[in-house]
Order: sequence, then structure tokens, then C-alpha cells
Amino acid sequence: MHVTCSQKELHSHLSVVSRAVANRPTNPILAHVLFVAEEATNQVTLSAFDQTLCLQSRMAATVHTGGMITLPARILGDLVSRLPDATVEIKISELQATVRACWEREGKKDVLTGAYHISGLPGEDFPSVPAVATTAMPLAREAFLQGLKGVLFAASSDETKQILTGVHLQTRGEYLEFAATDGHRLAIVETECGGMTEPVQATIPARALREVERLLAKYEGETVRFSLESYQADFQLSQGEGFQQRLVTRLLDGMYPNYRQLLPKVFARRVVMEREDVINALERLAVLAGNRNVVKFSLDLDHVMLTTEGGELGQGQEQIPAEIEGEALEVAFNVRYVLEGLKAMSSTQVRMELNSATAPVIFSPLGEAKMTYLVMPIQLRS
Repeated sequence: MHVTCSQKELHSHLSVVSRAVANRPTNPILAHVLFVAEEATNQVTLSAFDQTLCLQSRMAATVHTGGMITLPARILGDLVSRLPDATVEIKISELQATVRACWEREGKKDVLTGAYHISGLPGEDFPSVPAVATTAMPLAREAFLQGLKGVLFAASSDETKQILTGVHLQTRGEYLEFAATDGHRLAIVETECGGMTEPVQATIPARALREVERLLAKYEGETVRFSLESYQADFQLSQGEGFQQRLVTRLLDGMYPNYRQLLPKVFARRVVMEREDVINALERLAVLAGNRNVVKFSLDLDHVMLTTEGGELGQGQEQIPAEIEGEALEVAFNVRYVLEGLKAMSSTQVRMELNSATAPVIFSPLGEAKMTYLVMPIQLRS
């Protein structure tokens, strides 16, 4: 195998797939990236697979001789990131890669660095990249990104509650619904899904969807191809008839909680506030919240008083103008939970609906995407 390519391109594509490299692999080859060079198309496909998550990225290159090999991801990534912005040449001979940077001008080659020899493993020994047999469905990039941004922050990081470490996707009529909860809060977003030809119901690991979010943020296409099987999901960012980037992930096993039964049907109190005002006030109060991390909302006639007490750290207070329906009430929250939910919205105003100091409270944006954010209050002790 003999390939030349741009240092910037190689570094960028290695950075993408390296996020699926196993940290402590039981099989040494899982710490490697698979290189497949195709002479006919002048393309190199990079793949990494930790047996749960697979990432592939395809880049243009000059392929002098095709072939495949796996190379250690960390060593190669560290080396390529330190090479000058020039042409990188990779030659493979007997499972050893020779890497150097050079300029090619008027048929002459100026070597800019010395040769680095990196030992690899046979490409044939790399685990088979998961194949998906179902027909791909087109999803609108913007709508899918909107759904991910609105719920990913609420997924649990507690591996003992594995099903809650994922985001639940399901179709509801003409909408694709995203939901995530960690047991203390629940985020739900509905987005239009005109391209969905089959019903969807699956719980996808939040880790995998965060990678999809990163890929989509840099993707210039309008749609992403989505395929779903009983045990895995496949996301492909299109490039012609093939893909530019691809992610395949295993689904989470188990029954996702019936989260809609947690949503109150009626509310005794409604509050409308400027979202940025609340965010700015909460960020200042969080400085003094200390380890308790608690902020109290006191509803009055035409304003909400936000207060926090951090013990020896001191205390803080902010007054937010508001439109209030219902009687006065004091309710307390984990300040981080409220902040993360409000930052996931993009509306000018936010509505807060509640019944009592101990019942679930709903935050929702006014005049934009269908997002529902439920937060459980913290009980205040006298």
C-alpha cells in the first residue's frame, strides 16, 4: 500500500474515527485504526470499532498502490498532529508503515521530516464492520440536530441504570420523538420526520448520539441516512452514492420507562419569563450555591425571586420580572438541572408550569420547537 494525502485531511479524519477506539481493549487490534486504500477511486476509508460503536470516515487521497492495514490509533494520531501542513506519504511494507511529510513541486519531492516507522497488524484481522440490511431512511439534518440538542444533556451517566444512558427514539404520527431521563429530570423533543417510511422505536446510547451530533455539526448536507435493525442503528452522512462519514452503534437492551405518564395533565400555576434573564441570574447564583447546588424560586405577583444559600460561602438573590398565573409558592431545584434545560432551548421566553413545591415542574420554550423539560423539585427543610 502506498498513499499520499493532505496532513490536514488525514489529521481531521483520524480525529473523527479515533473516538471509537477502545480504551482498554481485550484484543490489541481494537486499539488500531483500519486503513483501506482503493486505487480505483483514489479514496482511503478509516475505521475504528470498539465492539459497541463503529466510526468510519472516507477521505480523498492519491492511492499509488491499494491495500489495507491497521495502525495504532494513538501513536499515529499523535504523530500526524505534529507533522507540518504538507503532503503526508504512507508506505506499507511487511506490516510496517513508513510515514513522512514532504512537498511535491514540479515533479520534485522535498522531504520536510524524517521517516517514522510504525508497526501495524493485518487488516484482515480487524473485526468485520457491521453491515446493515434494512433500507435507509432520510432524516432532515437540522431537525435531527434539534432533537439531539434538546435531550442529550438529560441522559444518565450511571452505568448501573444502563437503559437510562440512552436516548429513546420513537415515531408519533408525523413526528419523531426524542426522550432522555436520568430519574431526576426528563427532556422530550418532537421534530417533523417527513422522510420516515417505517415506524421507529429504539433506545440508542447517548455516547453514540453525541458522536452523531459532532458529525452533523460539520456536515454540509441536508439529510442523513438512518437505518435501524433490532440490535443496531446506522447513520450515514452522504457523499454521492457512498458515505462521507458513517456511525454504527448497538442498541440498548430493555424496556424504556413509560415517561409520558410522568407529565402532569393540569397546572395550578404558570410563569412566563425571559429565558436569558433566568440563565444569567442562575449562573451568578451558582457561584454561591456551593455543594448543595440548590436555588429557590419564590413566585410573587409580578416577579420571581431566585435565592441561594451556600453556607459559609454566603448567599445570593436575584429578581426576575414575570407574568404569573396562580398563587404564591416557593419551590427549589438543583441549579445545574434548570440551567442545562434552559440552555438547550433557543426561544426568547420560557414557560414554567407547576402545581406544588413537591410535584414535577415543566419548563418549555415559547414559540419554537415542541420541547418539554420536566424537573423534580428538591424538598426544602425548615
